Amino acid sequence: MGSGEVSRRRHIRWCRRISIAALLAVILSQVGLPAAGAATPSAVYFPVTGHTVSGPFLTFWQTQGGLAIFGYPLTDAIQGHGQTVQYFERARFELHPEYAGTPYEVELSLLGREAVAGRTDPAFTPYPANSAAPPTSDRVYFAATGHYLAYGFKQYWEAHGGLAIFGYPISEEFTENGYTVQYFERARFEYHPEFKGTPYEVELGRLGATAAAAAGVSTQPVPPQAGVPAYDPSLFYQAIHIPVLLYHNFGSPAARYLMPFSRFSQEMDWLQANGYHSVTMAQLYDYLDGTGELPSKPIVLTFDDSWSSQWAAASILNAHGFHGVFFVIAGASQLTDSQIKALSDRGNEIEAHTMTHPYLTRISASQAVWEVQASKAHLEAVTGRPVDFIAYPYGDYNSSVEAIVAAAGYRGALAAWGGKDWNVGKRWFEPRVEISGLSTLSDFIAALQ
Repeated sequence: MGSGEVSRRRHIRWCRRISIAALLAVILSQVGLPAAGAATPSAVYFPVTGHTVSGPFLTFWQTQGGLAIFGYPLTDAIQGHGQTVQYFERARFELHPEYAGTPYEVELSLLGREAVAGRTDPAFTPYPANSAAPPTSDRVYFAATGHYLAYGFKQYWEAHGGLAIFGYPISEEFTENGYTVQYFERARFEYHPEFKGTPYEVELGRLGATAAAAAGVSTQPVPPQAGVPAYDPSLFYQAIHIPVLLYHNFGSPAARYLMPFSRFSQEMDWLQANGYHSVTMAQLYDYLDGTGELPSKPIVLTFDDSWSSQWAAASILNAHGFHGVFFVIAGASQLTDSQIKALSDRGNEIEAHTMTHPYLTRISASQAVWEVQASKAHLEAVTGRPVDFIAYPYGDYNSSVEAIVAAAGYRGALAAWGGKDWNVGKRWFEPRVEISGLSTLSDFIAALQ
């Protein structure tokens, strides 16, 4: 290894040293790893591909983005290239025992360099440093390799670990296999316009799978070892069994979506008498993210569709010392803006339920983006407070809708049903318990317990 390569690797490790604490802090807050002291597995088996990830490789995989960034393991840990490695769909991990116990014990292999070795396409020709344009917020030049990094690729690179994880750019952007791509020392970025506006607009290319095939590495499934759990997001996330109740309209005669006020008062009486404490969505997610605490016997009281009758229901809540979470149809609310603002000022949470209450999976992606983004912006303007959560109309969602919600800046999303088991692995489809206007008090108590 030449002196230049040694210097470059030292520089990357130095960058990792100074950035890893901040990076981990962001990841821990965003993806909901367990709070300090929570037990996490030392090995996990992935039935999808039939391989186990363990030890430092598991820690690195999870803290640096997991499935969304690296994909599934294609092998167990094996010996290759003179060291312990493990192939994933989009990367190859290397174990560096000389750095055991440090944040850079595991690194990504230089698969980007391996993939383009010897290429002389124009995109791989370095720009001389003396011709570099001044850096801007959207574009930066790297003298170490003579290449630029700009716009969406730059944002992705910075958001997911930057130099410490992916290394320097070693090409400009260009078209390959129908996609705009850019190569880095340890990865290939791909722009996917079909996912524009979602977290999947930029993805890593499948360099791990390509490298495994080129090396003749066996990717055949391996039976799990005794006692090794199958992969489940809840293995890594704070979890809670909590009733998040769903109400709609209020009045008479009783119907599934029409709750008599007398029955609602009776239910609030029971909650108060039995020591329940209402909490907000923000409090619940803080707990799941390991950054907050919950009172004893917590409960979340949610209200969908912004019926005018919910104004009176809120008074019943307040009389019992409770607060609610009101999911408002921003473009078709029966509650006035002044009522919405007053509810917020009284300690209730105002959250989004889209602009017009459509089935989000049955409309175009552009329309869904508008429904999700515009409702958030409108309600934030009305209340002067952040709108961080959304409830899917009709409980209708899929992975594309989840991606649109995430890209719009929400912190989480709720389904309409599903029970009481919450964890951050279900951040975009947490469950609720629907309370029917036809239910008795005994039905209500049973739903809680």
